[in-house]
Formats: sequence, structure tokens, C-alpha cells
Amino acid sequence: MKKTDIKEKCILSLILVIVMGFVLFYTYADEPENQYTGIIRLHVIANSDSAEDQNLKLKVRDEIIKEVGSLENSENIGESRDYLKNHLHDMEETAERVIEQNGKTYTAKADLGIRWIPAKTYGDMYFPAGNYEALNVTLGEGEGQNWWCVLFPPLCLIEEDEEAMEAAGLGEEQQIQVKSKLMEILKKDNH
Repeated sequence: MKKTDIKEKCILSLILVIVMGFVLFYTYADEPENQYTGIIRLHVIANSDSAEDQNLKLKVRDEIIKEVGSLENSENIGESRDYLKNHLHDMEETAERVIEQNGKTYTAKADLGIRWIPAKTYGDMYFPAGNYEALNVTLGEGEGQNWWCVLFPPLCLIEEDEEAMEAAGLGEEQQIQVKSKLMEILKKDNH
């Protein structure tokens, strides 16, 4: 065996070891760090981008929000997190019931964990992109567009304007309090 053959094999072996190290690191790496503690978001991912699946995603969203409506009474994020963890199966069943009622046969999967979420504006509240704790509800293949909101503090009813807050029965003073509390949480987490 020539010296160049041994050298080439050693270099190739070293490269393979480095590649395998990266694969193992990323396979068993810890969950990403939650950059915005104090917030739990809801993420519903449609089966596909077809108009039918996108519409179904919104129907599932509405039912999930009804199901987690009791979070409005949560006194802290730990209480909300415990509720969500203990009701993941119920949320899957709710989503699958809506899916079945709409003539589809795919399943739903719900889990709670840290997710990277792009920047989002709700009315005059801005959420920067980053890693957030989120309830993730994936419908079928989960290959379609998704929908986001904030479960804790409970802001899923606030989408693009003040009308949603008014429809939720929140007066102007309550809207200001909700927005102030949220901004307080965001500022605290950024320092």
C-alpha cells in the first residue's frame, strides 16, 4: 500500500468522523432555547395549500381556541402549560372530529414545545421572530400554510384590529391592560 493511499484513507476517515459528529450533535441536541418566556403561542398547520385544506385549518383553529378558552382564567404560564400538556390528546380528538365532519380522513397531531416563529404583528403589538413555546397542531401531512396566535397571555382573539377585542367583550381599558401586560412580558424577556 502506498503512502498516498494511506494518507487519502486517513483524510477520508477524518471527514467521515466530522460529518458523523455533526449528524449526532443535531440528532440529539437539546430543544432550542425559549427566547420569550412568559408566552405560549398556538400554531395550526394545514394539510396542504388547497383552498379546502386552508379553510379546514381555520375551522380546526376555531374549535381549538374554544377548547383552550379556559386558559383565560389561568393565573400564570405554568398553569396554562400544565393544562395544555394534560389535554393534548383532547385537542387531537377535537381536530380530528372537525376534519371528519368536513369529509377528510387524515389525522391530527398536537404537541407542546419550542418552535421558531417568524415575526408577527397583532394590531399594534409586534412579536419578533424567534423561539417561542408553542402548542403545535399539525393536520394530516402538515405541508400547508400555517396560522399563529398567542394562547398565553390569551390573545388569540386579537388578530388585526381592535374589533376582535371588542367582539371578545373587552372594553378599551381592558384592551390597554392586555396590551400593556404583553409589552411588559416582551420587554422583560429581551433584557
